[in-house]
Amino acid sequence: MKSLKTYKSNNSFGFSLIELIIVIAVLSILAILGGPYFLRVLNMARLAAAKMVLSENYTGCVNNSNKSPNAPIIPGITFQSTNCSSLMSATIDEKCTISLDMSNGNKTGWAESFDSCQSLNTTAQKYNNYDFVVKNAAINNECSDYVILEASSWDEAQQKSQTLGGNLVTINNKDEYSWLQKKVWGNNELLNLSGDNSDESTYYFTGLNDVAKEGEYVWASGETSDFNNNEDLIHRQNWLAQQHMANSKDYFVIGGTNDKGFTDYVQDDYRPDLYNGLSGHLTWVDNDSSWLKNNGNPRHFGLAEIPSCK
Repeated sequence: MKSLKTYKSNNSFGFSLIELIIVIAVLSILAILGGPYFLRVLNMARLAAAKMVLSENYTGCVNNSNKSPNAPIIPGITFQSTNCSSLMSATIDEKCTISLDMSNGNKTGWAESFDSCQSLNTTAQKYNNYDFVVKNAAINNECSDYVILEASSWDEAQQKSQTLGGNLVTINNKDEYSWLQKKVWGNNELLNLSGDNSDESTYYFTGLNDVAKEGEYVWASGETSDFNNNEDLIHRQNWLAQQHMANSKDYFVIGGTNDKGFTDYVQDDYRPDLYNGLSGHLTWVDNDSSWLKNNGNPRHFGLAEIPSCK
């Protein structure tokens, strides 16, 4: 192992490796005392330190340096390879791996899964002990944790969301919708990230409902949104062609596997007025989502949102 004293300041990272290691040590203590927020910051510091080591070794390889490759001992980071091989790699907190492709002696880019590292090591750890939570299917964005739950009905999903300290998901604006579409439900992203590698059609109960007053669409959390009475979130097939079903459908799911909501998608060959991305793609259902379950029986989960900032 090379001594850490051999590392110089690297202005492109803003910190020297020594400084990052000190930060990691301090954050390790704070993570024990202060919980998930400090753990997220700790893993970000670990990520920066791992990238610094691999990048310095890459520079040495390019310069044909005769120096031995550096693999310093840094708590929470394991270096699998740091020499001039085809792939330099490091694992953060035993779960998140980053690598630097050295094919043909040229750096071709980082391959990292830090979103999954952040999710698996911080957010998911808070909820994995609940038997109704899909293991590791949790992710944080700003002041919200989003957690996928085992639930067969809206009522059951909402009750379990409250058990976690939140409610079924509230979608406050298009930015949040697009983030959730990309990170959680689109193409089963979060389920696949958690280890459920499936492209099976999947629906999630959301907090939107009009149980108290027909046609007045509100969120289980009581929050408001940027949408016009939340109607802009409802799939145009429902809103334009199936208004006769509205009275008996007081709850909403998002069919996330192939969601095209708020995108430039238009189905030109059939009913482009119904099948487009001009609105959200939430679909109204009864409490048990009976129609969907009787027509193909796609998987259903609850999607909880829990406040994460104190």
